[in-house]
Amino acid sequence: MRRALLLSLAGSAILAGFSIAALPFSRGLLRAPRTPYDASDAAFTAPAWILLTRAEPLIPPAASVVARVEPPDATTDMFLHRFAVALLPGRKIVPAALWSVPTAPEVLGDADYEVVVGATTSSPGRRLVISTPEGSVWKRER
Repeated sequence: MRRALLLSLAGSAILAGFSIAALPFSRGLLRAPRTPYDASDAAFTAPAWILLTRAEPLIPPAASVVARVEPPDATTDMFLHRFAVALLPGRKIVPAALWSVPTAPEVLGDADYEVVVGATTSSPGRRLVISTPEGSVWKRER
């Protein structure tokens, strides 16, 4: 009788363990997610969220900012524009693309700061403000 009870409890524990392991949040039970998007279908946006939240205290209020991805992709740039509007309050956000159509380069050149998600190289007229594994923030020198 006692052996049957222990066997039933062990079987129940094993089944409960498999059930918990199958839950979508089970990968993060012991560590907090880095972003609100880590465990969602929009996990590809996590690097942008991380970079924009790190850039927020470094970009002064009322500055103009363009957020873009490297290599260029108008659809992703459109999402970055929305993230920048939400995560950089008080700044003028210049869209790198709207409705998946790239913005003219001369319009982008008017921004005071450039947030680049992905790898980028230095270019004349820009000073590196911060570099992270997710991307970099540049200040345009006038």
